[in-house]
Amino acid sequence: MLATFHNHTRWSDGLASPEEVYAYAVSAGVDILGFSDHFCVYPDGTVLQGSLTPDRVAGYVAAVRALRKKNGPEIVVGIEFDWFEQSRDTLAPYANGLPLDYRIGSVHHVGDQAFDMDASFWVSKTEEEINKVYMAYWRLVRQMAESRLFDIAAHLDLPKKFGFYPKADLSALEDAALDAIRASDMAVELNTAGFGKPCADGYPSVDILKRCRSREIPVTLSADAHTPVHLLFEFKRGLANLREAGYSSVARFRNRERWSEPLSRALP
Repeated sequence: MLATFHNHTRWSDGLASPEEVYAYAVSAGVDILGFSDHFCVYPDGTVLQGSLTPDRVAGYVAAVRALRKKNGPEIVVGIEFDWFEQSRDTLAPYANGLPLDYRIGSVHHVGDQAFDMDASFWVSKTEEEINKVYMAYWRLVRQMAESRLFDIAAHLDLPKKFGFYPKADLSALEDAALDAIRASDMAVELNTAGFGKPCADGYPSVDILKRCRSREIPVTLSADAHTPVHLLFEFKRGLANLREAGYSSVARFRNRERWSEPLSRALP
């Protein structure tokens, strides 16, 4: 079954309606189509631009569920929850209270700054400052996993998006985050959007995927699509990376239940 779970619409920062994404999925032969619009709210209640607002979340879930038809792709609905320091109390009522098929946890910010929006965040930073951003990122990923609010850890290794890499050895922090993901029984995603960015690599790298596989952490494959034509972006390349990392199956989600299917059934 060809499935994709991490996709955005105009309900947050996507460029198309759920109906337009659905129509493209039909033409592309998708079997399970997941929507996961952004819920990006600071612990103080500030809602970031391009996010679902708390008063629109229920409407979003209902609108996606209304797409379900007897024929065509199975529709599943999730939300991508942005994790900030001390945001558990802010996110828990929505992550636990909404009728979601799955919940994605992600880190896009260190402090109050988004590190993945523009390369200008990185260009003036010293080597030490770049190292500190990565260190803070992996600590936040660990906290996100330890919250036990989420089913999928989104685009691990995202800070490399614009081609700025740390010089410090971060393996201990990375391993602590991966151990927390495993302890929380989460899956990780191989996010293929990175193949089209300056880093020219999936999120996460094959090396990190291998470390996930050694921990028996399940994996999903998604393109983080913000427009319908990117729904299956570089899926074949992503599958090759999963095989190189030692994976033979991918995880699927429905009604907060997870199951696995062989990689051979995940080809577009």
